[in-house]
Amino acid sequence: MLLVKNGRVITPIRTIDLGAVLIKGDTIVAVGTEEAVTAPKGTPVIDAQGCYIAPGFIEGHVHGGAGGDVMAGTVDSILTCGRLHARGGVTSFMPTTLTSPMTVIEQVLQACEEAMNTTYDGAKVLGVHLEGPYFSENQKGAQNAAYLKTPVPQDYLPLLERYKCIRKITAAPELPGALELGQELRSRGIVAAVGHSDASYQDVVRAIENGYTHATHLFSGMSSVRREQAYRVAGVVEAVLALDELTCELIADGHHLPPSLIKMALKAKGSQQICLTTDAMAAAGQGPGKYNLFGLEVVVEDEVPSVFEVPTRPGQYVAKLADRTAFASSVATMDQVVRTMVELVGLNVSTAVKMATVVPARIHHLEKERGMLSPGLKADVVIFDDRINVHTTIVEGRIVYQA
Repeated sequence: MLLVKNGRVITPIRTIDLGAVLIKGDTIVAVGTEEAVTAPKGTPVIDAQGCYIAPGFIEGHVHGGAGGDVMAGTVDSILTCGRLHARGGVTSFMPTTLTSPMTVIEQVLQACEEAMNTTYDGAKVLGVHLEGPYFSENQKGAQNAAYLKTPVPQDYLPLLERYKCIRKITAAPELPGALELGQELRSRGIVAAVGHSDASYQDVVRAIENGYTHATHLFSGMSSVRREQAYRVAGVVEAVLALDELTCELIADGHHLPPSLIKMALKAKGSQQICLTTDAMAAAGQGPGKYNLFGLEVVVEDEVPSVFEVPTRPGQYVAKLADRTAFASSVATMDQVVRTMVELVGLNVSTAVKMATVVPARIHHLEKERGMLSPGLKADVVIFDDRINVHTTIVEGRIVYQA
């Protein structure tokens, strides 16, 4: 057993001052005030020393970290990624692919299936997020155009049959065959997400009718309002903001989006419809330099003074394509993302934590096992201070990181 006490417990439905969490094995057995939570004599204790005690962060979109690249297609690369993001408070995550040949995607899926069953000193591997290759060339962003294709059953059905680790697929719903893909994913309980798409509002409506429920990185890699024969036509951005049937994610690393756009999204959809993500690549935690994003050259450097409303902060690195025309994933960890929501956007800590725990758990159909500090759920816990500096990360009852 393990007792975590003397902290401000964010369940995150409520905050309990001088709270405690009691863990038995990989499961939470009690949450409440220190007086209400009693542990057997001799139970090991973690003293939170007045810090926040919160559910572990859930990351549904991450390409790598600490040099571990998901696209390397090895168990070691996935676990290296999981160790780095555990330092940022992530207790469970979905390794995410890039647009690539199907043979490479299969290699990643095989490695992920093995990693899911591996106990190690990092975040739990939940399953795979396939980001591509079914994307619009106009909205490819930092995805390699050489591997773009349209969805056809002979490609994706064998993957869905063989690899039960697939939890989410992002696709452009305006492509031929994409609506049929959405129907197939819906029938299997796999999240179908709109992303890297040049669709119109009407295309997105049809996508929802055919199984799409989520949108990948709002404002990034998606169409917005445009003119056609003098008429204004709404795009994916406007559809996501307007349609309650879609949830979405934000890359809140302090670079991709200025606070004004994040506040617009919050006002349109509410925090219960938006989850947070890093969309981090292998360079996360590695420092400045030149890197590779599956065939694309990426430069990681100090952020230059912004012409927008995001202040420059020393040591805040940013990843861009070599020609600086677009962001190339990110080099953030989830503590930085939650900190952005509190310090730049102005949310209270509890709401920011919800967007990194309860909301992604619900979006990805994980709410029966994790996302809250509640008896019967997995013992995924993060302890952090007022500046969202992570002190301790606990994954299914095991301490995997201590600052």
